[in-house]
Amino acid sequence: MNYRRINLKLEHPLAFWSAFPDPSERFFWYDSQKQTLIIASQRLQAVQEQDIANYPYVFYSQSFFDEVKDELWQDFGNEIVAFKHYFVQTPTESYALSCESLPEIRDEKGSKLSNSYSEEASDYQEWQSLYQKLQENIARGKTIKIVASRQIKFTSEQTFKIEPILKRLIENNPAAFIFAYHKAGKTFLGASPEILVQKEGNHILSYALAGTFPRSLAQGDTRLLKDPKNLHEHKIVVQKIKNKMLEKSSQVQIGETGIMALKNVYHLRTLLSTIDTSNSLIDWAKHLHPTPALGGQPSKAALDFLRVNEKHERGLYAAPLGLIDAQGDGTLIVAIRSALFDGKTCYAYAGCGIVAASDCQAEFDETKIKLKTILEAL
Repeated sequence: MNYRRINLKLEHPLAFWSAFPDPSERFFWYDSQKQTLIIASQRLQAVQEQDIANYPYVFYSQSFFDEVKDELWQDFGNEIVAFKHYFVQTPTESYALSCESLPEIRDEKGSKLSNSYSEEASDYQEWQSLYQKLQENIARGKTIKIVASRQIKFTSEQTFKIEPILKRLIENNPAAFIFAYHKAGKTFLGASPEILVQKEGNHILSYALAGTFPRSLAQGDTRLLKDPKNLHEHKIVVQKIKNKMLEKSSQVQIGETGIMALKNVYHLRTLLSTIDTSNSLIDWAKHLHPTPALGGQPSKAALDFLRVNEKHERGLYAAPLGLIDAQGDGTLIVAIRSALFDGKTCYAYAGCGIVAASDCQAEFDETKIKLKTILEAL
């Protein structure tokens, strides 16, 4: 496919997003590590993995479970999508790539108005019931860890405005990957700190991100590094990712466990990497997903539990998502700290890893802190 490169400098890059209203499909991607912004607009077509090299970038998504059953998520799932237009902004250049005529882009600031909203009734009783079943599962020896999640519904008198939410996500989350996928009138967006797998040439990288303390806790970072419950939870994730990597490579480098400091929480983080010349980025994503940071351990038993006992559909929440370039390189994050917007309704998602030593109220409070990523952007 032939794409024409067009010099395009935008003081307000979200103007490119706004230039393609419904029914245009769009994807927004901001990589805070490389300070690179890419906006893709107007679906060209779904593509096969072997054809990725024909396009500047493709969007990749994979649902958390093998299939999506809930009507809310029926338009989202396992996809590789090429777009007609791309806007790319790096620290050194800014341009568009188009295979068709590019519409006029009005470089306007756009709204920063806040969205007013109300929350539905507390789901704590439902959480208590899920937590009790989960601990019974662990006590019977079926699992050692399960990542439970909540879906919280918020409503507004007006349609939620996506552009100002994206602006605030970038401002509030300098260490995260900011993403938004708009399709069929709905927008799934978030600010994920967690890389499932990154491929640069033959270098493969994955994050083990598990174990959390609130930023408000005095000396929380130092205490987190010594906390037995969180270190145990983190070790489960590191060991599983290491073992999965060794199934595709002969050696895995494991970095030192440290602190990832976000706006509202501290996380334990360990980087794992390997060298591989045989497998694609998508191969790796399918191989690693879900890690025990998103599903549990053992994986099959944890996922079987979640399928039966979580009342909401996860859809793309906590699932692999990102951009892949023509060389097959890219970053696929897990779509946490996220929400699905449908007109005047927002469905926000948050989860936490539960082990035998967990506390029901403390884990619920942890999900509330994680929800702040979305709520502070509204």
